[in-house]
Amino acid sequence: MKTNNNISVRRGKASISSLNRIKRVAKWIAVLIGSIIGLVLLAFIRPIFRGVGWVISIVTALLIIFWLLTL
Repeated sequence: MKTNNNISVRRGKASISSLNRIKRVAKWIAVLIGSIIGLVLLAFIRPIFRGVGWVISIVTALLIIFWLLTL
């Protein structure tokens, strides 16, 4: 009896195909998780940057008033 080489070749291709599918699913999950984390960070960081802008404006205004009073 002769052994059939196609059986071993098919097994190798099947495992590579399933591995590629697993990689693709893992990539999509990573993109989804990254998008969710990005949106959450954006929601928290945007108000902080707005608050920092107000603080810088107030400090600048106080320094200008102090500078004008000390002329």
